[in-house]
Amino acid sequence: MLKSNILVGMLFIFVMSSCSSVIKSSKITALQQNYCAPNIVYLDNTTEEERLFKDELVAQKLSEHDYTLASHLGLVPVLAKYLHSEDTLEKMQATQQMIAITQLFQTELDALAAELNCNGERYDQLARVLDAKNGTTNTQLTVASIAIGAAVTLSTALITNDNTNKGLNIACGVVGTGLGFMLLNPKGKKVELVNYRSLIGNVWKENNVDNAFPATVWRVLNDKSFSNEGKLSLIQTLKNRWLLFAFDEEVSKKEEERYFGHGGFFKSDDIHLMSDMNNELQASVRTLQQDLHSLLFAINSWK
Repeated sequence: MLKSNILVGMLFIFVMSSCSSVIKSSKITALQQNYCAPNIVYLDNTTEEERLFKDELVAQKLSEHDYTLASHLGLVPVLAKYLHSEDTLEKMQATQQMIAITQLFQTELDALAAELNCNGERYDQLARVLDAKNGTTNTQLTVASIAIGAAVTLSTALITNDNTNKGLNIACGVVGTGLGFMLLNPKGKKVELVNYRSLIGNVWKENNVDNAFPATVWRVLNDKSFSNEGKLSLIQTLKNRWLLFAFDEEVSKKEEERYFGHGGFFKSDDIHLMSDMNNELQASVRTLQQDLHSLLFAINSWK
């Protein structure tokens, strides 16, 4: 009986060790690294004086929406110079400045969208690795359950000692029940993610103190006039959608720290959610290209 229990125990230990919850591998390690983060710091290319500059003629030529975007870009002084000047050279210089300022904003949008897209893909790949590992775990549990069942059958047929037979059957029954429970209630593999830079975290906290967002983009995303209803900013609207659809209107402090803080241990479903939130933020950033297009279309109509 002792030998049979040892054999069953060894089988159980093997299965449990192969089903360790937190996993590490070269693939996991590569995807844990935030290789999507830029190696430069975004600097604000506008001054407060440029952003607060007012000009009645520019305001007359632009819609309120376009004028607001021009103010965030620090573009109003340049537009005023273009409209008020009669000198051809000055107009050419102003035109070049317009192009430089709007191109810089477009580049910032593209760079931010690229980082978010990269993160979305990185998290998707990581989730797929976990999904594959979970599939392997379930296969191992199934094979172990079959092996336990076979052991019970063989013990009944081959072992003549009644006490040994009963002991082995009981031991196998306990282990088999445990394996069956694990198959019905799989916790899944986990990985640890440490967030030193989190764009979705900045959105959730409504704080860009680390300048992870370009300053101009952050100002526009926080301006209520750029949302459809004008009651909430794009940042607040996005945060409310996450709260409603991703967290069922309730987020614990632990969840906040994991998703939007310094990180923690994530299962496959958690990482898929991280990918979704990065992709949704990317979509919000890209909508600003429509606002930029509206402004450029209006300016081009002056010529």
